Amino acid sequence: MSGSQDTTASRPGPGGPVYPQPLPSLGAVLWIAWFSVREMARRRRLVSLGLINLLPVMVVLAVRIWFPDQGITAQLQLTSLTHDTFIPFLIPIVALAVGVSAIGEQVEEGTIVYTWTRPIRRRAIYLGRLAAAQTVATVLLSVSLILCFLVMVSAGLSVITWDFLKLYIQTFMIIAVGAFAYAALFAAMGTFFKKPVLPAILFAFGWENLVANIPARVQELSLQFHLRNLVERPQAVPEDLPGLLGAILSTAFQREPVPPLQSVAVLVAVTAIAVVVGVWLLRNKEIEK
Repeated sequence: MSGSQDTTASRPGPGGPVYPQPLPSLGAVLWIAWFSVREMARRRRLVSLGLINLLPVMVVLAVRIWFPDQGITAQLQLTSLTHDTFIPFLIPIVALAVGVSAIGEQVEEGTIVYTWTRPIRRRAIYLGRLAAAQTVATVLLSVSLILCFLVMVSAGLSVITWDFLKLYIQTFMIIAVGAFAYAALFAAMGTFFKKPVLPAILFAFGWENLVANIPARVQELSLQFHLRNLVERPQAVPEDLPGLLGAILSTAFQREPVPPLQSVAVLVAVTAIAVVVGVWLLRNKEIEK
């Protein structure tokens, strides 16, 4: 846009002067989101994230080339990748990279004041940039999953069963819900902290990994637990001592399983709360030019 006169309606003030009215919220959010996606697409960070997302593809390709007759089914590969790669690593790191910078980068650099010169409400700025971050994160992770699927079916269409397709669709949904929840949290952190990267890393790979593996109710305090709860964990027999000890601890702290709908509700609630908090933080934030 070339200027505020192109984006607003005007109305006369009490003494005759003309005051610009803010853009309608939905239109402003969509405009900010589109502008932000284009901005993210030009950053080298996106290339790095794309390369990181090739990790599960390379794992599936290695199984396809070197272990084709080991009984490692496509369904088992997808379940294992979801539990051990997408949920604990890829979803958080992609959401962190795009979520923290959604608002935090502009706040730190002070460039967000140029957006504020437009007649756009702060909540629209926040929601637009957050929506862009969530969309980019979901697309990047989904492309990785699609490439995994293409490698899996290259062995023959016989791998496509109803159970596999159901699991595949579930994984897409988990990726979307996880990317939205983590990105919302990291965007709020980016708005609150002056240097948000370290707190975000400590949360994603410190708190989350620690709490999610405690065999008790405490693990429900992590997003990772609720994401994993949406897909059945691959069964494995612990052959080493740490695995055996883990199995004993899990048995000692047996409890009723958490319903998947409860996990979905928790993830949606965390996303909504993080968005509300982030909007409030930006509305009350003062930035030096």
